[in-house]
Amino acid sequence: MFIIITVSVLIGFIFAPLGCLVLWKRYVYFGDGLAHASMFAGIVSVMSGLPVFYAGLLSSSLFAFIIFKLRSNSGNSAAIGLTTSIMISLSLVLAYSYPGQINVTKYLVGDIISASSQDIKLLFFILLVVLIFFLSSYKGLVLMILSKDIAESRGVKVKFLELAFLAVLSFAVLSTIKIVGALLVTSIIVIPAMIARIVAKSPVSMIGFAILSSLMMNFIGGILSFFLDIPFAPSIILSGGLIYFLLLLIKHFKKLLFKTNH
Repeated sequence: MFIIITVSVLIGFIFAPLGCLVLWKRYVYFGDGLAHASMFAGIVSVMSGLPVFYAGLLSSSLFAFIIFKLRSNSGNSAAIGLTTSIMISLSLVLAYSYPGQINVTKYLVGDIISASSQDIKLLFFILLVVLIFFLSSYKGLVLMILSKDIAESRGVKVKFLELAFLAVLSFAVLSTIKIVGALLVTSIIVIPAMIARIVAKSPVSMIGFAILSSLMMNFIGGILSFFLDIPFAPSIILSGGLIYFLLLLIKHFKKLLFKTNH
């Protein structure tokens, strides 16, 4: 139980700030494609005996290379969609060919119960990387979000910063795929940021609310998972969706009350 709680908290602190950047920079589709491609990394890891991190480097490199080659003819969205479909299909074919070795469900929906002390150490390391990235680049990130031209005029290395962000995001996703699952990792990244955007008034407050929302999702999802005996990651997503729609309803009723009083 201690490991599960620790992993849940670490995932919240890691993905909530990254989710804010994903929304600000409109990288949701890229993150979704990367998440699905990471399932291929998990399967390659099982088949080859490589640590999932190295298999992830191979998978993400292949993912980026194919998109780079296709985007000039098809556009980013189409290239990501096609590449994601290819890598998922390849993953399913490999899983079908090695039924005794590969459990596809494990990589699709994750299994937090399988988390170990080594996973906690890795998550702490990822959290440290995320903290260093945000503390060292926050001003540049805000300028880049407002305007790339303004950021470049202020000496911000925009392309390097974007590359660094995508590298950190890729590293975080690939390192947690067996816990969170390929189908749901994008939601765990994006939903806390979506919740935070409803109530936040500034970038800093949005990151803070996103972390709080993520912790609430994990707590409620963990309770649902334990008492209803359902998978952990889907429970988190359902909890986050419930919080999001409740806040939207509250915001809507507040607007109606404001109009009525004025």
